[in-house]
Amino acid sequence: MTLLLLDFDGVVRRIGPDAPIEDAHGLPRGTLATVAFSLSGPALVGRMSDEEWRAAVRAHLAGLIGPTAAADAVTAWTRTGEVVPEALALVRAARTRATVALLSNATTKLDADLAALGLTDEFDAVVASFRLGAVKPDPECFTRTLDLLGHKARDTVFCDDNADNAAGARAVGIGGVHTPDTATLAAALRERGLVD
Repeated sequence: MTLLLLDFDGVVRRIGPDAPIEDAHGLPRGTLATVAFSLSGPALVGRMSDEEWRAAVRAHLAGLIGPTAAADAVTAWTRTGEVVPEALALVRAARTRATVALLSNATTKLDADLAALGLTDEFDAVVASFRLGAVKPDPECFTRTLDLLGHKARDTVFCDDNADNAAGARAVGIGGVHTPDTATLAAALRERGLVD
């Protein structure tokens, strides 16, 4: 393997649950994820900024809980999260044996989040869907990423906590591995000789 592609959220970064935010703002559980996801398409492919997307989420929520509570809920929901330290250790170890890149379905907020988390220099490359114009699990996302990074599918492994995204990678010949936790990530990298 010459290229290791890693998802960001759920693999290298974790963000706390939405339920406490929803409870505090009078929203039914699951509302934030449902509304955010339903409006995220343009932001994830670069046709809308992160700020515009969050404004759209805020406007939608305002119809449910009023503008002030909606603004407060979106502010609380707009969090950076935290690095998964065990995953970062694996990234550092794998970089001694292969190119390691993030491949994230992300908005224009990604670069600021990486900087805030101290991750700017931890990857050889960062490929974000908002720049690529395609999202996982679309095969086009993976083929564009390989072209951009100059690697072949057969020499690449991709790890994601979303099984559909891992399957999308396999559809183009990349070794897509579902890694729902750090233990499965470590095992996948060990099996491929990317870490000891």
